[in-house]
Amino acid sequence: MKILIAMAWALLTVQMCFAKPLLIEGNLDNWGPIAFVGETQYQPIMDMEQGVVLRAESVKSASGFEYKRTINLNKTPVLQWQWTAELTPYAMIMDSQGIETKMNQFDEREAQGNDFVLRVVVSRKPLFGAGKAIHYVWSHSQPIESSWALDAKNKVIVVSGEGQTTMKWQTLHRHIQKDWQAVFGEQINDINSIMFMTDSDAIGGHAVGYYGDMRTLATKSMAENDQ
Repeated sequence: MKILIAMAWALLTVQMCFAKPLLIEGNLDNWGPIAFVGETQYQPIMDMEQGVVLRAESVKSASGFEYKRTINLNKTPVLQWQWTAELTPYAMIMDSQGIETKMNQFDEREAQGNDFVLRVVVSRKPLFGAGKAIHYVWSHSQPIESSWALDAKNKVIVVSGEGQTTMKWQTLHRHIQKDWQAVFGEQINDINSIMFMTDSDAIGGHAVGYYGDMRTLATKSMAENDQ
């Protein structure tokens, strides 16, 4: 038993040595704003469980923050982050009698429904032209682990949402190399952009979510599996 405990601690120590913090306690010093439609409001707040986190509120907007650094996936192929949702995207619709009703039944797989309360995007962007990206999302209607294409270069993977409680923190781990291989059929060694964004512009609605810490972690890479 002592040997097993020692081995576990040794493995954890190795992983922490190669861990790279990206977003800690809501500190955005290494992140730059990125806007598509309007401006989602990101506010650092104190959470009793997680410490300082970012509250994201989108009102008909789509904007976020981007970390533009090259990450060697052969060293740290796993992305770990924390998040929780408060209000999944919805819009208020007025009928012919002037009565407003809440609408949250829309197809996220279509362009007119491409809104998510929580979204983390990992990308490989060339110097010129469009890059490729995986969008990890909290979905209000699609099953966890389902995926689809926004277009040929952007793929969505649902990692949260189905039957899960809102306002309960989650810690997620995704092996980026394995996910990239699954959705694009390509083996990659690095990425050069990570973005997070809360958006509700497609339906002209409202959404609120929270982002905690984010880091990359060491584990066995695809390159090591090939050896």
